[in-house]
Amino acid sequence: MKQVELQHETIALQQEQGLWKDGNFLKLWTGQSLSMFGSQITTMALPLVAVMTLNATPFQMGVLHAAEYAPFLLFGLIAGVWVDRLPKRPLLIAADLGRALLFGLIPLLALFGSLNIALLCTVAFLAGILTTLYSIGYQSILPYMLGKGQLIDANAKMEFSRSVAGVTGPGLAGLMVQWMTGVFAIVLDALSFVVSGILTSTVSVKEPQPKKEGQANASVWKDMGEGLRIVFGSPCLRSIAACSATTNFFLNMTQAILILYATKELGFTPVEIGLLMTLSSSGAVLSALMSSRLVARFGFGPVITGSAFCQGIAGLFLFGAAGGKTAAFTMLFISMFLMGLATTVYNVAQVSFRQSITEPELLGRMNATMRFIVWGVIPLGAFAGGSLGTWIGLYPTILTAVCGGMLSFLWVFLSPVRTAADGRTKGADA
Repeated sequence: MKQVELQHETIALQQEQGLWKDGNFLKLWTGQSLSMFGSQITTMALPLVAVMTLNATPFQMGVLHAAEYAPFLLFGLIAGVWVDRLPKRPLLIAADLGRALLFGLIPLLALFGSLNIALLCTVAFLAGILTTLYSIGYQSILPYMLGKGQLIDANAKMEFSRSVAGVTGPGLAGLMVQWMTGVFAIVLDALSFVVSGILTSTVSVKEPQPKKEGQANASVWKDMGEGLRIVFGSPCLRSIAACSATTNFFLNMTQAILILYATKELGFTPVEIGLLMTLSSSGAVLSALMSSRLVARFGFGPVITGSAFCQGIAGLFLFGAAGGKTAAFTMLFISMFLMGLATTVYNVAQVSFRQSITEPELLGRMNATMRFIVWGVIPLGAFAGGSLGTWIGLYPTILTAVCGGMLSFLWVFLSPVRTAADGRTKGADA
């Protein structure tokens, strides 16, 4: 028991050392924060453009949401091979600048009257490919920049930025859509990616040497298979992947149609939707501030399992998101606030745990496989949400998703993850 407490104290001490004085991390963190801010605007603006400008149907909303995340399912595994084989910093820069160009096309298409659902989905899909590379790349580059004891704090800071962006981005997007148009709100996203790319280009990181010619010609399929073996061969990684995938599938059944439900059936304006997302995102901000302390105090396992359980509980409040506008707003706020609180803690803990138990040279493939599984189900969930929304209605679809999401925590609760302390488990290897 004393040994475990000492390990937790060591983790807490390492977390406090160095990051605020680490210029490379601060530049990467600042760029990532700006990118997240812009992405939050687009997350709000894209579906509002589809609903209010292009009059999208529930099915089309499902397709749009699916298009954003389909690249994780189609290209996630091979992206991990590229991240492991190529220098990561140039990949991050290219992904940022490429997304800036793609999102910059949306207002241009609208200006010439050429924007339609098909083109909106195409841009979302192509940007999703670059997001796939970026998200795997930045998770894989952190262990080369920081010590293991600093990873929890670094991931907490990244999640804090995501949370703050979640507070400010949707509200600003709602105002811009209300006062101008959604397509021009997306201009801010494009600019944020440009700044992020510039900041990342100034980062200096000691990356591994490129593979020698013989190694570089090794089978891509073999490398992808190795990534699958890393995840599925580990009871902990396997159960985390299953838990996250189950949550994402049912959560995105709801998210695909939530804005359509809020505008068409509840009568919310873009400003009211932005206000709802802004207020509810404060839960994620609070949890980002305390997540590293929770892990240091209780260990990875209890925090991962407990936060996964709370994600399911948060969904129950969506049962009350019907009827009067004020009551529906209140229930949506409580549900989204608690979901943000639990999800941020869960993400900080499970990502840091994964990074701590995986060899650095395998991080790209491990992260890619996890993304392939965890985010690969998002388009499937979105498509299911759009289809069910058309078939049985929007509110019944939301309730169906809530019931399914409540069971996701069982994957980690019934696995060795539950007893994990600092990258080791009792009775099983990670």
